Amino acid sequence: MPIRTALVPVRTAPDRHTETVRLYQSVTGAAAGPTRTVEATGLTVTVVGPVLVLSGAEEALAAEREVGVVFTVDSLAGTTELLLAQGAELVRELPAMPHGRGRQLRHPDGLVAEYLELGPQP
Repeated sequence: MPIRTALVPVRTAPDRHTETVRLYQSVTGAAAGPTRTVEATGLTVTVVGPVLVLSGAEEALAAEREVGVVFTVDSLAGTTELLLAQGAELVRELPAMPHGRGRQLRHPDGLVAEYLELGPQP
């Protein structure tokens, strides 16, 4: 149940998404992954190295503002069980996504982390 990757979420306005992706490509030296829209939330997301660029309507971004880090894991259920046993609290289940599933948990130290178990990428 180890954490596979840790991503820093960066939130931006929709009209600045491409510009923000370019900035983080320059800073990290990493190529951008595909840009995807999460239909359930309307958020547009692009991974650039260790950065997760998010853009969308303010209401959609508001639900993500508390998240300090996004972790990808092999087993969402196993990771959740481990964290709950150590005093974490479930904040919310994420809407269904075609590329995986996830949830947000508040750690005992107060950090809100989003955990994603990714499936095959389309």
